[in-house]
Amino acid sequence: MRAVHAWSRPIAGCGPFALESAQETAGGERRLLAEALAGWSERYPDVKVTEQVEYMHPVEALKNASAHADLLVVGSRGRGGLAGLLLGSVSHALLHHAACPLIVTSASATPRHI
Repeated sequence: MRAVHAWSRPIAGCGPFALESAQETAGGERRLLAEALAGWSERYPDVKVTEQVEYMHPVEALKNASAHADLLVVGSRGRGGLAGLLLGSVSHALLHHAACPLIVTSASATPRHI
């Protein structure tokens, strides 16, 4: 199994509101993925997980990953109510561009929340 985490927000700036460096941001993003996966290797020791962190738009990173996958599972962070019934922009794009079958699940139903 491969767990992919991608982000594309600005990583540099100048002046008093400068954003953290690319290296600091990448480290933080790696920690976010590790925290999301924490405890699952102990619960499922036979499942080997490869962590992949990418600085690129999530659609591109996940579309690339789908080219080598049998199944792509993404969470949608619906905000409840009517908005909760809609696909997010990443899920919607992958519905049209993933190279393998796609499952879109509510982020609240993903394993880190169970």
